[in-house]
Amino acid sequence: MHPGNSTKSRKNALFFFFVLVGLLVNNHWLQAQSFPAGFTQVLVTKGINKPTTMAFAPDGRIFVAQQRGEVRIVKNGELLPNYFMDLSVNSNGERGLIGLALDPDFTNNQYLYAYYTLADASRNRISRFTANGDEVVPGSEVVLLNLDTLSTAVNHNGGALHFGKDGKLFVAIGDNNRSANSQSLDIYHGKILRINTDGSVPNGNPFKTGSSQRKRVWAYGLRNPYTFSIQPRTGKIFVNDVGQVTWEEINDATTGGKNFGWPITEGFSINPDYANPVYAYPHADTDGTGCAISGGVFFNPTNTNYPATYWGNYFFQDLCNNWINVLDLSGSTPVRKPFATGLNTNSLGISVGNDGNLYYLQRNSSALYKIIYTTNAAPKVVQQPTSVTVSAGQPTTFQVVATGTPTLTYQWQKNGANIPGATGPSYTIARTTMANAGNYRVIVKNKVGSAISNLATLKVTPFNNAPVAVINTPANNFFYHAGDTIRFAGSATDAEDGTLPARNFSWFVNFHHDTHVHDGPPIADGVRNGSFVIPTSGEVAANVWYRIYAVVKDSKGLTDTVYRDIHPYLSTIALATQPAGLKVTLDGQPVTAPLSVSSVEGIERTIGPVSPQTLNGKTYVFAKWLHSEPANQTIATPRNNVTYTAVYQEKFDPVQLEAEKALLQGVQVASIQAGYAGTGYADYINAAGDYVEWTVNVPRAGKYQLNFRYALASGSRNLRVQVNNTVAAEALNFTSTGAWTSWSNKNLEINLNGGLNKIRATSTGTSGPNIDYLLVSQNTSTLELTTQEELTTPAAALQIYPNPANSYLNLVIPFIPEQEYTLQLYNNQGNLVNLKAPVTSVSGQNTIQLPLANLPAGLYVLKIMQGETRFSKVFFIQR
Repeated sequence: MHPGNSTKSRKNALFFFFVLVGLLVNNHWLQAQSFPAGFTQVLVTKGINKPTTMAFAPDGRIFVAQQRGEVRIVKNGELLPNYFMDLSVNSNGERGLIGLALDPDFTNNQYLYAYYTLADASRNRISRFTANGDEVVPGSEVVLLNLDTLSTAVNHNGGALHFGKDGKLFVAIGDNNRSANSQSLDIYHGKILRINTDGSVPNGNPFKTGSSQRKRVWAYGLRNPYTFSIQPRTGKIFVNDVGQVTWEEINDATTGGKNFGWPITEGFSINPDYANPVYAYPHADTDGTGCAISGGVFFNPTNTNYPATYWGNYFFQDLCNNWINVLDLSGSTPVRKPFATGLNTNSLGISVGNDGNLYYLQRNSSALYKIIYTTNAAPKVVQQPTSVTVSAGQPTTFQVVATGTPTLTYQWQKNGANIPGATGPSYTIARTTMANAGNYRVIVKNKVGSAISNLATLKVTPFNNAPVAVINTPANNFFYHAGDTIRFAGSATDAEDGTLPARNFSWFVNFHHDTHVHDGPPIADGVRNGSFVIPTSGEVAANVWYRIYAVVKDSKGLTDTVYRDIHPYLSTIALATQPAGLKVTLDGQPVTAPLSVSSVEGIERTIGPVSPQTLNGKTYVFAKWLHSEPANQTIATPRNNVTYTAVYQEKFDPVQLEAEKALLQGVQVASIQAGYAGTGYADYINAAGDYVEWTVNVPRAGKYQLNFRYALASGSRNLRVQVNNTVAAEALNFTSTGAWTSWSNKNLEINLNGGLNKIRATSTGTSGPNIDYLLVSQNTSTLELTTQEELTTPAAALQIYPNPANSYLNLVIPFIPEQEYTLQLYNNQGNLVNLKAPVTSVSGQNTIQLPLANLPAGLYVLKIMQGETRFSKVFFIQR
C-alpha cells in the first residue's frame, strides 16, 4: 500500500487518454437520455479512472475506488487531486480494487474496508485501513481475511462489501470462472460471506461446523455477485448475480443458508433445492433486458425530495443496455418499471447519497453522476458550462443541464450576442479559429420564465497539427489462439515535433464480448512496443475479440488514437452421449447432447457428467468418457473440431439389478472333462495335457472377464486358455499358493457368444495348478462356476425351477444316490442364509423342495456339495 499521491503525476497524466478513449468507444459525450418527468442527470465530477465502487461518509465526502488501486475523494462536488490511498494491486481483467465500505462508526473510528487483488495475483484480500482526514494513515492496513487461491481466470471476482443491520460485514465473492466452486461450501468462491470486523466467524451463521470457509458462508450457488444491497431498516439483502447466457438475477439472501443454484440452474427453477430469484431479466437489447446487472440499491434515504412512490423500491442497472429500472416491492410480487434510458455504456455502482439522490459511476466517461428531482416550474441551470482552451482547428463543445416545466428552449450567446442556430442544450464548434475566442453562455426559457447560465471562456491557441499514430504490429486481419503472446508496435510523427518518442505513447487493450466491453490484459505505457498474453481461461463465448489502442500525444497536448482488432481462431466442440439424448455439463451447466458449440481455440472449457439422470423412464449413471478420464475435466479447446462422448449405463434399483444378474448368470455349467484319470476329478491338473472345461450359458454376446481360484504347492505353472476352440491365452501364469486361497492375478478379457460357450484350461507343462472356481464377469455381474466330476450322463444336470421363484424352489439333483450331499444358500452379499428347511443333508433323494417364504426378494447362490464334487446355481426370488 502506498499512501498519498506517490503516483499521482503519472496517473493524472494518463487521464486525458482515458477520457478520449471514452469518447471513441461511445462516439459522443452525451447520449439522448430519458427520465421520468422532473428527473435529471447531473455530472458530479470527471477524472475518475476506471471507477469500480463508492462509499458515502457521514460528512458528505464520497470515497471512490479506482480499479488500479487508488481511492479518490469527492469533496464538496470536487475531485481532490491527491489520492486518499494507492494500493499495489493486480488489475488484470476484473481484478483490482473492487470493494469499498466505511465502518458504521466511521465518524469515531475512521475505519475503511477494502476488497482487492494482491499484486502477485495469488488471491483476493479483505483489509481494514484507518483514515486521517483526506489521507490514509500510513501502515494502518489490518488484513482481515485472505481469500482462496485464484485460478488463472481474471473474471468473476465479485468484490462488494456492505455492513448489515447487525453490524456484521457481508462480502460478495465470484466463482473465479470455476463454476463448481459455487456449490462447494469449503471454498469462498461463488458465495456471500458474513464476518466480524476482525475477519472472524460471527454467531448466527448458517453453517456452524466444518472448514473455516464453510463457517463464514452466508449464501452460495452464485456466479458473479458483483454488487448487492442491504436495506437499512429491515436488513433485507438483495444480491445482483451476473448471469452467463440467459438470465440476470436479483436474489433475496436475507435468510442465511440459501443455495441459488449456480451452475445447475440459472434464472427460475422448479427444483426445490434451489432458491429462486426475486426477479430475473433475460439477455436481449431492449429496456429491461441486457447482458450484466452491474448495480442495485434499496431506495430508503433519510431525506429525499423524490416522489414518495419510489420510497422502499429497488433501483438496478445494466452494464450494456444503458438503463436504470426500478422494482416496485409494495405488493406480493415485485413489479419492474422503467426509469432511465440512454445512459452511457458501462454504468455501474448505483447508490443512494446522503442528499437522497441516486448516484452512479460511468467507466467510459470516467465520471460520477447523480440523478436529481426538481419541481421548479421556471427554468434552472443545474449544470453550468465550463471554460476550455483549445488549439485552432480543433473542435470544442459547451453544454448545460437545465430543469423546469417542459418545454425548455435554449439560445447560446457569444459575448452577449445570440449565435444563430445554437438552440440546444449543447453548442459545438466543429473547427475553432482565433475568432471563436470569447465568453459563452446560454439562456434557457419556458412559458413560466427564464434562466441564464454562468459564463464559460473559450481560449484559442495557435494552430497545431495533431500527431499521426500508426500501429505497425499486429497486422490487419490478425488471428489469435488463447495462450498466444501478442506483440504490438507503433510509431508516430507530428508536423511540429517530428518523430514522437516512446514516452508520448499510451497503450491499452479492450476485450469485446458481444455488445459490451471488458478491460483486457494490462500493458505498459511510455513504450513503442511490447507484448501481452491472451488468457487461456475466462469468458468462454465465441463472439469475442480484442481491440488494441495506441494513444499518442504531442507537445501541445493534441492526441491521435488508433486501434487494431484481433480475432480468435474458432473450433467446434461437439458433445455426444451413449445412448443419445442424455445430459452432460459444459462449463458447469447441464446441457442436452448432442450439442455443438463454437469455442476459441486454446480457451479452457470444463466438461462433466450429469449422474444419475432419467430419460424415457430409465435411469442412467455415468460410466466413462470415450477419450479419457476422469469424469470432470478441464480441456483446452483443440485446434481442430472435436467430439467428446460420455458413455452412460442404465441404472437399476436393487431388485432390477439382481434380476439382471440372475438373467446373466442363468445356466452355468453343463459338463466338465479332465484328461487326468488318477482321481477322477477335474480340479487336479497333474500332467501335460490335463484340462478343465466349463460350458457357460450367457444371455448376450460381448466382452467378459475371466479369473480363476486355484491352489499350487510350489513354483509356477502355465495354462493355455481356449474359448470356443480359439486360444485366448497361450501361457497364463500361476504362482505358488499352497492352498485354495488365491485368485489368479490375471484378469483375462474374452469374447463370448450369446448362449452356450466352452472355456477350457489346459496344462502346458508336466502339471498345472489345481482349480476349483472360475469367475466370469461382465461389468458388475459375476458368474461363479465350480468344477465337478465328469458325468457319465451329460444330460443329467442339476435343475432348479421355477426361476425366478416365489414361495419355494424345486431342485433335481443328478448326483450318485449312495453319497450324502449338503446344501448351502448364500445371499448376494455372500452371507450364509438359514434355509429353515427340515433337513440340510439328505441321502438317496434326487428331488428336494426348499421353502422360500421367509426370505426377502433378491439374488441367491445355491451351493451343493457331494464328496469332492461342488456345484453352484444362481436363482432369483421375486415377490
